[in-house]
Amino acid sequence: MLLTSSWLADLLIVLITISFLTYKYYTRNFYVFTKRGVKHIKPTPFLGNFASVLFFKEHTGEWLMKLHREFDDVPYFGVFIFDVPYLVIKSPEIIKNIMMKDFNHFMDRTSAVSNYDEIQKNAMFFQKGEEWKATRSKLTSVFTSGRLKAMFPILTKNGVKLTEYIKATPGPIELEDMSARYVADNIGRIFFGMDIHGLEDAGSEFVDILIKGQRSSLKVALTSLCYQFQHQFVNTLRLKFGDSRMVDFSVQAIKHAFEAREQSSVRVNDLVDIIRDLQQNEEFSNYWDFKGMKVLAQPFQFFIAGHATTTGALTHALYHLAMNSDIQDNLRSVIQDMTEEYGGITYEALTDKKYSYIDRVLNETMRMWPALPYIDRMCTMDYKIPGTDYVVKQGERILISTLGHNFDKKYFPSPDKFDPDRFLDKHNEGGLYYIPFGEGPRACIGERLALLNLKVGLSNIMLNFSIEQVPETPQKLTYNKKAFGVSSTERIYVQFKPL
Repeated sequence: MLLTSSWLADLLIVLITISFLTYKYYTRNFYVFTKRGVKHIKPTPFLGNFASVLFFKEHTGEWLMKLHREFDDVPYFGVFIFDVPYLVIKSPEIIKNIMMKDFNHFMDRTSAVSNYDEIQKNAMFFQKGEEWKATRSKLTSVFTSGRLKAMFPILTKNGVKLTEYIKATPGPIELEDMSARYVADNIGRIFFGMDIHGLEDAGSEFVDILIKGQRSSLKVALTSLCYQFQHQFVNTLRLKFGDSRMVDFSVQAIKHAFEAREQSSVRVNDLVDIIRDLQQNEEFSNYWDFKGMKVLAQPFQFFIAGHATTTGALTHALYHLAMNSDIQDNLRSVIQDMTEEYGGITYEALTDKKYSYIDRVLNETMRMWPALPYIDRMCTMDYKIPGTDYVVKQGERILISTLGHNFDKKYFPSPDKFDPDRFLDKHNEGGLYYIPFGEGPRACIGERLALLNLKVGLSNIMLNFSIEQVPETPQKLTYNKKAFGVSSTERIYVQFKPL
């Protein structure tokens, strides 16, 4: 039935009505912060405050860091990512409450869960509620002090291989490629008893796939944005998280490691054995249906997440040492003293606080290049922020800007300067603002292993080489705008000169 005597007029009325209703839907939340007295930037219909990230003009972390600076003297402020309001927490005291004391109100991450990606939805990083809690409690045993000590010989062996790789490679070396090889060899062997031969085989297909998979394509970047901020598209479009070739290749390699262990009578107490124990634990396995892809998802996340973050940290640490020869000399001197006292690179040496300069170098690297640009949480129970009248309601989302805090002059004077000695002072007293591995029950489960991995690699390099700039060394690094984590766009070349 026509509304008017003209079909063209009817069509125009329908289009205007649809446009109006769509506009109203996508702006329905735009007054939430105004009504609740929270400072915020006026959002744009459909895009919120997120246009610069969506069109890859800024990295997510860079965008949040700028807003963090803009709202200088407030404990929190509001942003809109598309049509969804997020409360961005600035106050270190509130952050500490949310991540530790009142964690039960903010147990879950905000990421979408896919019905069509078995690996993603079953990985502990993305799990929610009681299922996450059960998985986390079981997998924590992978990283006990006893197990870390047992893993250490693998790290030292590959540390020697790293020096051999550098000696055998003529000319400048690209740091990400080298770091990726070293880290892949360590993680493959430690978690799965798997020899990847990244340092021994320059044409390693596995390492090549890992590196390419972690350099985000446009498709992967848009998919990551949907998983984080546009959940409705994840299942509608059946999106899968990450680079498909990297995921498929890694899962097949992990499957092979499990099959090989099953056929062998050897037990090495690595991640494969621990997960096989969980499968045989009837109470846990039956309650959580722990089989199939749910089993493979756990080692996959450790491998991919551990590889990407540790590779990035080692790459950027070596870069900053090349750019700061005085810091490099100090670090080398400390490591020489350490190995002289302990007779080599040992577990006890690297955990001796007397030689904490290496920790300060890594802390400063992770301040400037944190693994993740922000920490996100979903409110699972209404939460009144202490000392305020503001109530975060169940289902609402919060963000914490890691880069914003890491480059805040209140906490880190001259934040653009690489200065390990700033960590001579105590941080996080009375609150949290420096949290490279997260904090509280949902902190990074592999923090101690990652640090050992980095320390062994750095120690071997410092004892054998000086790191020098070459014409191809970038003088300034920029954030990769398509990356999920925090990484640099530039390829970093340096020269390693034998001592």
